[in-house]
Amino acid sequence: TPEGDITGATILEHHETIVGRGVPQELLDSYVARFAAATLNDFKAIRPDVLNRATVSARIMKRGIKNAADIVFAGHVLGEFNQPVTEPTLNRTEFRRYSFDELLATGSVANLTITNKEIVDLFDDQVGRGARPDAATLGRDATFVNLYVALITPPSIGSNLFGDSGFASYLSTAGDDGLVVWVAGQGGFSWMGSSYLRSESDYRFDRVKLVQGDLEIPLFKDNYKRVTQNSRIPVPSLLEQAAFVLPANSGLDPLLPWRVEVIVPGTTGEGTPAAVTIPVTYQLPERHMLLPPPEPVPAWVEAWLYEKVNLSILVIMLIAATALFMFQDALTRWRRTYEYVRIGFLAFTLGWLGFYAGGQISIVNLAAYLQAPLTGTGLSTFLLDPLLFVLAVYVGISLFLIGRGVFCGWLCPFGALQELLNKAGQLLRIPQIKISPILHERLWVIKYLVAIIVIGVAFASPGLVNTVTEIEPFKTAITVKFAREWPYVLFAVSLLAAGLFVERFYCRFLCPLGASLAVLGRVHMFDWLKRRPSCGTECRICESECPIGAIEPTGQINLNECLQCLDCQTAYHDDHMCPPLIQRRKRKESRKAGGPEKAAPPGSLIPGAIPAE
Repeated sequence: TPEGDITGATILEHHETIVGRGVPQELLDSYVARFAAATLNDFKAIRPDVLNRATVSARIMKRGIKNAADIVFAGHVLGEFNQPVTEPTLNRTEFRRYSFDELLATGSVANLTITNKEIVDLFDDQVGRGARPDAATLGRDATFVNLYVALITPPSIGSNLFGDSGFASYLSTAGDDGLVVWVAGQGGFSWMGSSYLRSESDYRFDRVKLVQGDLEIPLFKDNYKRVTQNSRIPVPSLLEQAAFVLPANSGLDPLLPWRVEVIVPGTTGEGTPAAVTIPVTYQLPERHMLLPPPEPVPAWVEAWLYEKVNLSILVIMLIAATALFMFQDALTRWRRTYEYVRIGFLAFTLGWLGFYAGGQISIVNLAAYLQAPLTGTGLSTFLLDPLLFVLAVYVGISLFLIGRGVFCGWLCPFGALQELLNKAGQLLRIPQIKISPILHERLWVIKYLVAIIVIGVAFASPGLVNTVTEIEPFKTAITVKFAREWPYVLFAVSLLAAGLFVERFYCRFLCPLGASLAVLGRVHMFDWLKRRPSCGTECRICESECPIGAIEPTGQINLNECLQCLDCQTAYHDDHMCPPLIQRRKRKESRKAGGPEKAAPPGSLIPGAIPAE
């Protein structure tokens, strides 16, 4: 419409894969239909996050509708010869009804009241002690003058104050580009005076003038138009009021601040003439201007503002993860406490980060980052999903520091789902299948081959990416919570079922994202997982404790496969599990009891025995 209101919006076609699979088509239709209530300058009420789990697509749709509406408005509604303004301009055409109180509250009408006491104080301050105004000052709190000032050229001010006919009569003498200023007042002081009626004063108002910066505009009888009150709205009864018509060459810029200065004559304490000035400053509100269309807020900025609460939670979560790894030595000394922390963190990763916030990083995201330099994809595209962006940055940093285990072991919602289900299965006494190290090495190869295929397809045939990445059950299990066609659900459920018998089955043997992160994290700065010289030679408890078989028979931890679950570190610090610690504990207990120490044969690490010295 000419007012910039959108009258309707509908979807003709879309290829959003989540819609219909967890996000109902009806929800998308209702989201787009809401744009019928939008205006070009106000899209804020339409929140893309109502389309949960498809918010990036929703933001892009919103931006597209806004851009299309702008083009239609400029080309077809305004027309070829009536384009939008490119700089602020006085609005001389639009009318909106406002009450007098609203005009005052918005600054459309400026008001200043001076009491008798205040004018005496002004004379004391500006002229000197004993100076007084000429006007009567009976009653210290009585009103000396109550002034109203307004630029009445905009119809939303002038037509409301004086009605259509009165407003038109004032504008008729101003010309197309002239201005009309309204000044009114009541009280014991006459701001109009009477000099404008006398020829010896050149019919000039000697008690009022307009000032803008260094420009002073004197007012004469020729500028003056008598005001007849015939307003649309109730206006206070005013003793004196005038409309001053300023020609286009007056020099007054209506968009910048200006003021009416009222000169109050009086005398000094010695009886000589003196005067003080009462300024009433006026700034035309933007609602009475035609403003250029605002620069649209980038879609990614809108996304970050919408996600500020979730971002705050995510940052706290990542700080907690960082603290957990920084202080892992202290935490893993307390096995039961560590287990509670581990389960609690995984539950939060699954419930909040995965199911609620949709923060599941996929091989698709990694492929997009790798392709960006070749495709010219800008940073703003990745910023459209702030949660995944922040998570990806954190994962990238953690890869450089300690490898891929931070994400795979703690921040992957599907990985958390597998591990929690496996722990529940163990409570139900589901048998666990142990895979031999040799077979393990053969099976590990599969996920690296899958990663090569997916990344290769992403570069060679991007149109097939969505197909090959279905090897990931993330979208089915986490993003849409199993609300998909039955083959996808069956595939995801089968992987989770396998994980009941082989912990983290998918992560260990099929996950292309985990394989890619393992390759990227091969060169890392720190290795905080502690080992002893006896690990793998005289003791293999940690190897048996590792739930995913990432500890080799030699005792060395394969960080390409390690999920940093820290189970081996709890065994490392457990003096009831780690043989060297058991011996040390037994020795201390024996010494404390005063009994003989039982020596162990050289090289023996029998639990409870003390090495021969």
